[in-house]
Amino acid sequence: MKTFYDIRYRAYNQNCKKPLCFFLASDIHFSPSITSETLGKIASAAKSKHPDYIIIPGDLIDYLDAIDSNHELLRLLSWLENLGEIAPTIISLGNHDFYRINHNQKPKFFGRYPWKIENPAPIIGQINSLTNVHLLNNSIYEDNRVYVFGFTQSPDYYNLADSSDTNIAIEDRSIMLHDLREIPSKLLSNLQKNKVKIALIHSPFHLFDEEISAYFDNFDFTISGHSHNGAVPPILNDFWRSDRGISAPGNAKLFPEHARAGLYGNHIICGAATTISDSARKLKFLNAAFPINIATLELDKNPLHARKPDIHKKYESLNH
Repeated sequence: MKTFYDIRYRAYNQNCKKPLCFFLASDIHFSPSITSETLGKIASAAKSKHPDYIIIPGDLIDYLDAIDSNHELLRLLSWLENLGEIAPTIISLGNHDFYRINHNQKPKFFGRYPWKIENPAPIIGQINSLTNVHLLNNSIYEDNRVYVFGFTQSPDYYNLADSSDTNIAIEDRSIMLHDLREIPSKLLSNLQKNKVKIALIHSPFHLFDEEISAYFDNFDFTISGHSHNGAVPPILNDFWRSDRGISAPGNAKLFPEHARAGLYGNHIICGAATTISDSARKLKFLNAAFPINIATLELDKNPLHARKPDIHKKYESLNH
Protein backbone atom coordinates (compact mmCIF):
# COMPACT_ATOMS: atom_id res chain seq x y z
CA MET A 1 0.00 0.00 0.00
CA LYS A 2 1.66 3.19 -1.18
CA THR A 3 -1.19 5.68 -1.00
CA PHE A 4 -4.14 6.96 0.97
CA TYR A 5 -7.49 7.26 -0.77
CA ASP A 6 -8.70 10.38 1.01
CA ILE A 7 -12.33 11.56 0.83
CA ARG A 8 -13.49 14.84 2.34
CA TYR A 9 -17.19 15.41 3.00
CA ARG A 10 -18.37 18.92 3.85
CA ALA A 11 -21.99 18.91 4.97
CA TYR A 12 -24.53 21.19 6.61
CA ASN A 13 -25.61 20.55 10.17
CA GLN A 14 -27.82 22.93 12.10
CA ASN A 15 -26.73 21.50 15.46
CA CYS A 16 -23.11 22.58 15.09
CA LYS A 17 -22.30 25.27 17.63
CA LYS A 18 -19.07 25.66 15.66
CA PRO A 19 -17.54 23.69 12.76
CA LEU A 20 -16.67 20.08 13.60
CA CYS A 21 -14.24 17.68 11.90
CA PHE A 22 -14.39 13.90 12.21
CA PHE A 23 -11.51 11.73 10.96
CA LEU A 24 -12.84 8.38 9.72
CA ALA A 25 -10.82 5.16 9.31
CA SER A 26 -12.62 1.82 9.23
CA ASP A 27 -11.59 -1.82 9.02
CA ILE A 28 -8.07 -1.51 10.39
CA HIS A 29 -7.96 -5.33 10.70
CA PHE A 30 -5.07 -5.14 13.16
CA SER A 31 -2.80 -8.19 12.96
CA PRO A 32 0.96 -8.92 12.86
CA SER A 33 0.78 -8.09 9.14
CA ILE A 34 -0.19 -4.48 9.88
CA THR A 35 3.17 -2.84 10.45
CA SER A 36 3.82 -0.17 13.05
CA GLU A 37 4.88 2.07 10.16
CA THR A 38 1.45 1.74 8.57
CA LEU A 39 -0.28 2.44 11.89
CA GLY A 40 1.97 5.46 12.35
CA LYS A 41 1.05 6.78 8.90
CA ILE A 42 -2.66 6.51 9.73
CA ALA A 43 -2.10 8.36 13.01
CA SER A 44 -0.08 11.04 11.20
CA ALA A 45 -2.83 11.43 8.60
CA ALA A 46 -5.36 11.84 11.40
CA LYS A 47 -3.22 14.47 13.15
CA SER A 48 -2.77 16.44 9.93
CA LYS A 49 -6.54 16.88 9.63
CA HIS A 50 -6.81 18.50 13.09
CA PRO A 51 -9.96 16.52 13.90
CA ASP A 52 -12.29 17.12 16.80
CA TYR A 53 -13.01 13.36 16.88
CA ILE A 54 -11.55 10.16 15.41
CA ILE A 55 -14.06 7.50 14.37
CA ILE A 56 -13.36 3.78 13.72
CA PRO A 57 -16.65 2.03 12.82
CA GLY A 58 -15.67 -1.59 13.41
CA ASP A 59 -13.18 -4.34 12.53
CA LEU A 60 -10.43 -2.76 14.57
CA ILE A 61 -8.97 -6.27 14.98
CA ASP A 62 -8.69 -8.88 12.24
CA TYR A 63 -9.09 -11.83 14.62
CA LEU A 64 -8.68 -12.19 18.36
CA ASP A 65 -5.68 -14.51 17.99
CA ALA A 66 -3.80 -11.49 16.64
CA ILE A 67 -3.63 -9.91 20.09
CA ASP A 68 -2.89 -13.04 22.13
CA SER A 69 0.78 -12.08 22.47
CA ASN A 70 1.63 -9.26 24.86
CA HIS A 71 3.77 -7.66 22.16
CA GLU A 72 0.90 -7.36 19.68
CA LEU A 73 -1.61 -6.34 22.33
CA LEU A 74 0.65 -3.55 23.57
CA ARG A 75 1.32 -2.45 19.98
CA LEU A 76 -2.42 -2.06 19.39
CA LEU A 77 -3.06 -0.31 22.70
CA SER A 78 -0.11 2.03 22.18
CA TRP A 79 -1.45 3.05 18.78
CA LEU A 80 -4.93 3.70 20.17
CA GLU A 81 -3.41 5.70 23.01
CA ASN A 82 -1.60 7.78 20.40
CA LEU A 83 -4.90 8.43 18.61
CA GLY A 84 -6.49 9.44 21.91
CA GLU A 85 -3.81 12.10 22.31
CA ILE A 86 -4.88 13.60 18.97
CA ALA A 87 -8.64 13.67 19.66
CA PRO A 88 -11.36 11.66 21.40
CA THR A 89 -11.29 8.30 19.61
CA ILE A 90 -14.61 6.49 19.28
CA ILE A 91 -14.77 2.88 18.09
CA SER A 92 -17.59 0.43 17.42
CA LEU A 93 -17.51 -3.34 17.01
CA GLY A 94 -17.47 -5.19 13.70
CA ASN A 95 -17.77 -8.87 12.84
CA HIS A 96 -14.01 -9.50 12.90
CA ASP A 97 -13.81 -8.21 16.46
CA PHE A 98 -15.62 -11.39 17.57
CA TYR A 99 -13.55 -13.88 15.54
CA ARG A 100 -11.05 -16.43 16.65
CA ILE A 101 -9.47 -18.86 14.19
CA ASN A 102 -10.73 -22.41 14.63
CA HIS A 103 -7.63 -24.52 14.07
CA ASN A 104 -9.61 -27.66 14.96
CA GLN A 105 -11.37 -27.49 11.59
CA LYS A 106 -9.79 -28.06 8.20
CA PRO A 107 -8.91 -24.99 6.13
CA LYS A 108 -11.54 -23.93 3.63
CA PHE A 109 -11.16 -21.61 0.65
CA PHE A 110 -7.61 -20.43 -0.14
CA GLY A 111 -6.29 -21.86 3.10
CA ARG A 112 -8.66 -19.93 5.35
CA TYR A 113 -9.70 -21.61 8.57
CA PRO A 114 -13.30 -21.41 9.77
CA TRP A 115 -14.09 -19.01 12.59
CA LYS A 116 -15.33 -19.54 16.07
CA ILE A 117 -17.03 -16.77 17.99
CA GLU A 118 -15.66 -15.36 21.23
CA ASN A 119 -16.87 -12.58 23.49
CA PRO A 120 -14.38 -9.69 23.12
CA ALA A 121 -15.18 -8.29 26.60
CA PRO A 122 -11.54 -8.45 27.83
CA ILE A 123 -10.17 -6.30 24.98
CA ILE A 124 -13.17 -3.95 25.23
CA GLY A 125 -12.26 -3.36 28.87
CA GLN A 126 -8.59 -2.80 28.10
CA ILE A 127 -9.35 -0.33 25.32
CA ASN A 128 -11.84 1.57 27.44
CA SER A 129 -9.23 1.94 30.18
CA LEU A 130 -7.15 4.10 27.82
CA THR A 131 -7.37 7.87 28.13
CA ASN A 132 -9.70 9.47 25.58
CA VAL A 133 -10.46 6.16 23.80
CA HIS A 134 -14.01 4.77 23.82
CA LEU A 135 -15.07 1.40 22.41
CA LEU A 136 -18.87 1.37 22.21
CA ASN A 137 -20.83 -1.86 22.53
CA ASN A 138 -24.49 -0.83 22.25
CA SER A 139 -23.48 2.18 24.29
CA ILE A 140 -22.85 5.89 23.82
CA TYR A 141 -20.17 8.56 23.91
CA GLU A 142 -21.55 11.99 24.71
CA ASP A 143 -20.14 15.42 25.41
CA ASN A 144 -21.43 18.97 24.94
CA ARG A 145 -21.10 18.80 21.13
CA VAL A 146 -21.82 15.23 19.99
CA TYR A 147 -23.87 12.16 20.79
CA VAL A 148 -22.41 8.97 19.31
CA PHE A 149 -24.14 5.59 19.59
CA GLY A 150 -22.19 2.42 18.73
CA PHE A 151 -24.57 -0.30 17.57
CA THR A 152 -23.26 -3.87 17.75
CA GLN A 153 -24.56 -6.24 15.10
CA SER A 154 -24.46 -9.59 16.86
CA PRO A 155 -22.52 -12.64 15.64
CA ASP A 156 -25.88 -14.24 14.87
CA TYR A 157 -26.57 -11.39 12.45
CA TYR A 158 -23.45 -12.38 10.51
CA ASN A 159 -24.48 -16.07 10.59
CA LEU A 160 -21.13 -17.15 11.94
CA ALA A 161 -22.12 -18.74 15.24
CA ASP A 162 -21.45 -22.20 13.77
CA SER A 163 -17.73 -22.99 13.95
CA SER A 164 -18.04 -25.19 10.84
CA ASP A 165 -19.01 -22.17 8.77
CA THR A 166 -17.02 -21.51 5.63
CA ASN A 167 -16.60 -17.80 6.40
CA ILE A 168 -19.15 -16.80 3.77
CA ALA A 169 -21.56 -14.71 5.81
CA ILE A 170 -25.03 -13.85 4.58
CA GLU A 171 -26.28 -11.11 6.86
CA ASP A 172 -29.69 -11.67 8.43
CA ARG A 173 -32.13 -8.75 8.32
CA SER A 174 -34.46 -10.35 10.89
CA ILE A 175 -31.60 -10.71 13.39
CA MET A 176 -30.66 -7.04 12.93
CA LEU A 177 -34.25 -6.04 13.66
CA HIS A 178 -34.23 -8.26 16.74
CA ASP A 179 -30.96 -6.69 17.91
CA LEU A 180 -32.39 -3.19 17.40
CA ARG A 181 -35.55 -4.00 19.37
CA GLU A 182 -33.33 -5.00 22.30
CA ILE A 183 -31.75 -1.53 22.45
CA PRO A 184 -33.30 0.75 25.12
CA SER A 185 -35.40 3.32 23.26
CA LYS A 186 -33.78 6.18 25.20
CA LEU A 187 -30.53 5.52 23.29
CA LEU A 188 -32.20 5.91 19.89
CA SER A 189 -35.02 8.41 20.26
CA ASN A 190 -35.90 11.78 21.83
CA LEU A 191 -32.26 12.82 21.56
CA GLN A 192 -31.04 16.33 22.34
CA LYS A 193 -31.44 18.62 19.35
CA ASN A 194 -28.43 20.84 20.04
CA LYS A 195 -25.85 18.08 19.47
CA VAL A 196 -24.56 16.35 16.36
CA LYS A 197 -25.92 12.81 16.55
CA ILE A 198 -24.05 9.95 14.89
CA ALA A 199 -24.69 6.19 14.89
CA LEU A 200 -21.82 3.81 14.19
CA ILE A 201 -23.06 0.64 12.48
CA HIS A 202 -20.35 -1.59 11.06
CA SER A 203 -22.26 -3.21 8.21
CA PRO A 204 -24.38 -0.91 6.02
CA PHE A 205 -25.94 -3.83 4.19
CA HIS A 206 -29.50 -3.36 5.55
CA LEU A 207 -29.35 0.35 6.36
CA PHE A 208 -31.25 1.19 3.18
CA ASP A 209 -34.20 -0.92 4.37
CA GLU A 210 -36.98 1.45 5.51
CA GLU A 211 -37.89 -0.52 8.64
CA ILE A 212 -34.29 -0.68 9.82
CA SER A 213 -33.33 2.87 8.85
CA ALA A 214 -36.33 4.17 10.83
CA TYR A 215 -34.52 3.24 14.05
CA PHE A 216 -31.90 5.88 13.20
CA ASP A 217 -34.26 8.70 12.19
CA ASN A 218 -33.09 10.77 15.18
CA PHE A 219 -29.47 10.69 14.00
CA ASP A 220 -27.82 13.18 11.67
CA PHE A 221 -25.52 10.54 10.19
CA THR A 222 -24.84 6.84 10.28
CA ILE A 223 -21.22 5.81 9.66
CA SER A 224 -20.30 2.30 8.51
CA GLY A 225 -17.39 0.34 7.08
CA HIS A 226 -17.37 -3.38 6.23
CA SER A 227 -17.89 -3.07 2.47
CA HIS A 228 -14.18 -2.50 1.69
CA ASN A 229 -15.08 -0.09 -1.13
CA GLY A 230 -16.55 -3.05 -2.97
CA ALA A 231 -13.03 -4.45 -3.52
CA VAL A 232 -12.65 -2.02 -6.44
CA PRO A 233 -8.97 -1.47 -7.28
CA PRO A 234 -7.68 2.07 -7.97
CA ILE A 235 -7.34 1.43 -11.70
CA LEU A 236 -11.15 1.10 -11.86
CA ASN A 237 -12.09 3.36 -8.98
CA ASP A 238 -11.15 6.54 -10.84
CA PHE A 239 -13.46 6.11 -13.83
CA TRP A 240 -16.13 3.62 -12.76
CA ARG A 241 -18.70 6.06 -11.32
CA SER A 242 -21.16 3.93 -9.43
CA ASP A 243 -22.18 2.96 -5.92
CA ARG A 244 -21.73 -0.68 -6.90
CA GLY A 245 -18.66 -2.68 -6.03
CA ILE A 246 -17.25 -5.89 -7.43
CA SER A 247 -18.03 -7.80 -4.23
CA ALA A 248 -18.69 -7.02 -0.58
CA PRO A 249 -18.87 -8.95 2.71
CA GLY A 250 -22.35 -10.08 3.66
CA ASN A 251 -23.62 -10.04 0.09
CA ALA A 252 -23.42 -13.12 -2.10
CA LYS A 253 -24.17 -11.15 -5.27
CA LEU A 254 -21.61 -9.76 -7.67
CA PHE A 255 -21.71 -5.99 -8.14
CA PRO A 256 -23.68 -5.23 -4.95
CA GLU A 257 -25.27 -1.80 -4.43
CA HIS A 258 -24.03 0.69 -1.82
CA ALA A 259 -20.68 -1.06 -1.54
CA ARG A 260 -18.45 1.87 -2.48
CA ALA A 261 -17.12 4.45 -0.05
CA GLY A 262 -19.37 7.47 -0.22
CA LEU A 263 -22.14 9.65 1.19
CA TYR A 264 -25.63 8.26 0.54
CA GLY A 265 -28.10 10.75 1.97
CA ASN A 266 -27.14 10.71 5.64
CA HIS A 267 -25.36 7.33 5.40
CA ILE A 268 -21.56 7.44 5.18
CA ILE A 269 -19.82 4.24 4.10
CA CYS A 270 -16.07 4.17 4.66
CA GLY A 271 -13.59 2.21 2.61
CA ALA A 272 -11.21 -0.09 4.43
CA ALA A 273 -7.80 0.72 5.84
CA THR A 274 -6.93 -2.93 5.09
CA THR A 275 -8.87 -4.28 2.11
CA ILE A 276 -7.50 -7.84 2.03
CA SER A 277 -6.87 -8.81 5.63
CA ASP A 278 -4.33 -11.17 7.15
CA SER A 279 -7.05 -13.75 7.79
CA ALA A 280 -7.49 -14.12 4.02
CA ARG A 281 -4.28 -16.20 4.10
CA LYS A 282 -3.20 -16.92 0.53
CA LEU A 283 -5.05 -13.91 -0.85
CA LYS A 284 -3.60 -11.30 1.46
CA PHE A 285 -0.77 -10.45 -0.98
CA LEU A 286 -3.45 -8.72 -3.07
CA ASN A 287 -3.71 -6.06 -0.38
CA ALA A 288 -0.67 -4.36 -1.91
CA ALA A 289 -2.92 -3.29 -4.81
CA PHE A 290 -5.28 -1.28 -2.61
CA PRO A 291 -4.80 2.08 -0.88
CA ILE A 292 -5.56 2.87 2.75
CA ASN A 293 -9.00 4.46 2.75
CA ILE A 294 -9.49 7.42 5.07
CA ALA A 295 -12.07 10.22 5.16
CA THR A 296 -13.00 13.40 6.97
CA LEU A 297 -16.49 14.62 7.72
CA GLU A 298 -16.57 18.40 8.18
CA LEU A 299 -19.81 19.88 9.49
CA ASP A 300 -20.91 23.49 9.75
CA LYS A 301 -23.92 25.76 9.17
CA ASN A 302 -22.87 26.84 5.70
CA PRO A 303 -26.18 27.01 3.76
CA LEU A 304 -24.39 26.03 0.55
CA HIS A 305 -23.72 22.60 2.03
CA ALA A 306 -27.39 22.31 2.97
CA ARG A 307 -28.21 22.36 -0.74
CA LYS A 308 -25.34 20.19 -1.89
CA PRO A 309 -22.60 18.64 0.25
CA ASP A 310 -19.08 19.20 -1.06
CA ILE A 311 -17.24 15.93 -1.68
CA HIS A 312 -13.59 15.85 -2.70
CA LYS A 313 -11.57 12.71 -3.43
CA LYS A 314 -7.85 12.34 -3.99
CA TYR A 315 -4.91 9.98 -3.64
CA GLU A 316 -2.09 10.99 -1.32
CA SER A 317 1.33 9.47 -0.85
CA LEU A 318 1.92 7.73 2.45
CA ASN A 319 5.08 9.83 2.68
CA HIS A 320 3.27 13.12 2.11
